[in-house]
Amino acid sequence: MSNALAIASVSALLKDLLNDGLINKNVDSLFNFQVTAQPPDRISAGANGEAVNRLNVFLYRVAPNTGWSNQHQPARSTNGERVANPFLALDLHYMLSAFATDDLNAEILLGFGMQTLHETPVLTRDAIRTGLGAGGPLSGALLGPGFQQLSAATLADQVEQIRISPYNVSMEDLSKLWTAMNTPLRMSALYEASVVLIESEMSTRSSLPVTARSVYVRQLQGPTITRILSRAAGDTDASPSREITIGDELVLEGSGLKGESTVVAIGREEAVPAEVGDRRIVVGVPAALRPGVNGVQVEHRIVKELPSSGLMPGEISNVVAFVLHPTIAVNGIVLLNAALEDANVAAGPVAGRMRITFAHPVGSAQRAEILLNELSPPANRPAFAYTFTAAPLPDPAPATVTAREFPVRFVEQATYLVRARVDGAASVLASDPGGFIGPTVAVVPGP
Repeated sequence: MSNALAIASVSALLKDLLNDGLINKNVDSLFNFQVTAQPPDRISAGANGEAVNRLNVFLYRVAPNTGWSNQHQPARSTNGERVANPFLALDLHYMLSAFATDDLNAEILLGFGMQTLHETPVLTRDAIRTGLGAGGPLSGALLGPGFQQLSAATLADQVEQIRISPYNVSMEDLSKLWTAMNTPLRMSALYEASVVLIESEMSTRSSLPVTARSVYVRQLQGPTITRILSRAAGDTDASPSREITIGDELVLEGSGLKGESTVVAIGREEAVPAEVGDRRIVVGVPAALRPGVNGVQVEHRIVKELPSSGLMPGEISNVVAFVLHPTIAVNGIVLLNAALEDANVAAGPVAGRMRITFAHPVGSAQRAEILLNELSPPANRPAFAYTFTAAPLPDPAPATVTAREFPVRFVEQATYLVRARVDGAASVLASDPGGFIGPTVAVVPGP
């Protein structure tokens, strides 16, 4: 999700996009030009007869996006605890204007600039990473030495892509805009960049998982998967509400599931079922599958007739989503560098780093969080609960990792149930008839 550099990032990307667009269209063969992102009142005519040819993109208005602003509401519970971090959703309004001392040069610049934005209506994720990532042409200009902990390239990871579209206003409103800038009216075109989503990194109170749920998906034409059940490998009983982890078996129920040759696509992996029937398929969860939301689909392959050989694609079923929960390795929770937040007191909140080792690889680009819920709190107060985000990995990071570290701050001393959440999927807690029992960690200052 985007951080506070998102607004400057969009302006820098538009400036770079326009500059590259004019160069690619060989405008520099007509005359020298500049692409800037300055307030129009700072652009003056050339001194001593010097020619000025400038295309300027200026952010003149930042407006809230009402649609996305209502996501993750309410942000606080009835007793005032923070339970969600709503997006700061913004629409950015830009003025594209051209300045030139020679006849028609301004019209040429504005025409090519508008053509470039018309041909590039969306800032793609690859373009954002190239323009703002490490070693990109804009990274040095945006991030000074004091801001290296922020990454402007996180703009590419936000849920909604940024769209650039023309924005029309009346001539009267346009004249008022130029008057407000105390600048004579120039040729200009207005654009809207929507939407920029800035997310807070404040800790939120986590809730314990639902212990039972059922999801059914039905489709009229087949092969059709109507529901997914899961069971531990080797078990005979399957449940629709059991949390799915690596090593489990999926039991797919439906109709028309068996074909001449049947495979099951799970996420980006393909698996050969252990049991295939017209109404039931049993298949193991691939070890390479990453935690989070994944889709499962039954694919029929048709055996080619002689003299040809091999298989060719046949019918495919509907896609049904399921959540693959991460698994914390045995003894995979370690509290590092634990110390009192205030060294001048004998007891109080603790700060440090918590390392979580997974029993399987997770994607380095996946969003990882740690959820702490106090185990056996006293009856006279609510249980302590915390959420912390994983520390950034070194750049360049490997595609997958098996451990992540989480900076923890202001955690009251107690024993906590620990869950790791990867792309929204939380690890499973162990339980007995009395409730949840682990895994746990004792948060106390180190020796």
